[in-house]
Amino acid sequence: MGESFGKYLRRKRKKKNMSQRALASEAEVNFTYLSKVENDVPGFSTVSESTLKKMADALDVDADEMITRAGKVPSDVKQMLVDDFSLIKKLRNRTGQSDQTGSKQANDESAGDQHE
Repeated sequence: MGESFGKYLRRKRKKKNMSQRALASEAEVNFTYLSKVENDVPGFSTVSESTLKKMADALDVDADEMITRAGKVPSDVKQMLVDDFSLIKKLRNRTGQSDQTGSKQANDESAGDQHE
């Protein structure tokens, strides 16, 4: 397993020579909350997208990287996937993953086409 989000956040904050209090102020959160996020305290791993964007801005980090490192999909990307389902198939094809959930449905649909 890769680096946790908390460790990633701490590494980026220290690289910027920023205190927890300073980052917390920039992100408009309490510094004790930020400390718990950095220490991977259970129950404090879900950070809102708006807070992640503020942290990214304060740390000069790409917002999409910050959001995805937190285990989220940026909301605009999520909307693109909802609006254009074919993008999911393109991503799976690009990574070599098969569409296990849709393959049975596709087979059922093609079998239905043969009966018409």
